[in-house]
Amino acid sequence: MARIRVGSVEILPLLDTPMLMNPHTFIPKHADEFMAQYPGEVVDPRGLFPISITCYLVRSAGRNILVDSGIGRRRRPGFPPGKLDDALRENGLSPDDIDLVVNTHLHLDHTGWNTVEGPDGSAELYFRNAGWLIQRVEWDYWMQPRFTGSGEYPHLEQCVGPLETAGRVDFAYSEQAIDENLVFVGSPGHTPGHVCIGIQSSGEKAIIIGDASHHPVQLDHPDWSPSADADPMLAARTRRLLFDEAEADSRTWLAGHWAFPGAGRIVPVGGRRVFRGL
Repeated sequence: MARIRVGSVEILPLLDTPMLMNPHTFIPKHADEFMAQYPGEVVDPRGLFPISITCYLVRSAGRNILVDSGIGRRRRPGFPPGKLDDALRENGLSPDDIDLVVNTHLHLDHTGWNTVEGPDGSAELYFRNAGWLIQRVEWDYWMQPRFTGSGEYPHLEQCVGPLETAGRVDFAYSEQAIDENLVFVGSPGHTPGHVCIGIQSSGEKAIIIGDASHHPVQLDHPDWSPSADADPMLAARTRRLLFDEAEADSRTWLAGHWAFPGAGRIVPVGGRRVFRGL
């Protein structure tokens, strides 16, 4: 995938892994409608459809900033292991080239490469020269004992907690600027502290949306919230607002779960919104 320019900012999509999803698991309330209205999206005899886990390397103000860190190489039920390490290498990069990691939220498929398992089984920071920037609201929500002590979310102990132990995480608040070109955009619903990353440089705009939307069919049906949305109604409102703004500003749309590279623009065609890839 060619690099994407937004003014002085350069964006490189990095595929961690493709995967297939079952609509009955993913959007159980709307699975039958999905399969009936969008048969072309189904690519598997079992009725599965493809999505991606994509991370975005953003070069801005002299730094390499990684937005989301994928699923990682640990075995996770329902997920193939990630290959972000290969994607970095294929683009002439190493983990040590990353200056800052920004996690849009703290789900396991967005934090996986924060750490890797060391020879003794302990969690080692994968990006050894990086700091992390995470929303305080998101951190406080997921680091509650009801999550960290439940055994259901091992990635919190493996991939999130070690950042604080190592003294490498700083906390941000909603619309805070990251640098002169990048800003957090509050987008709650999928999780309480979910954020997108707004990019603006030389009059051009882009947005990295994290999990505010998982599939282009949500352009037609923003209320089709996946089972992973913590607050489906709020997530739907957030999606509508982001779609409205992306269309109005002709901003580059970067969606980590849409088919790789998830980069394009949302445009009006015949009374509906359509995604056109770059």
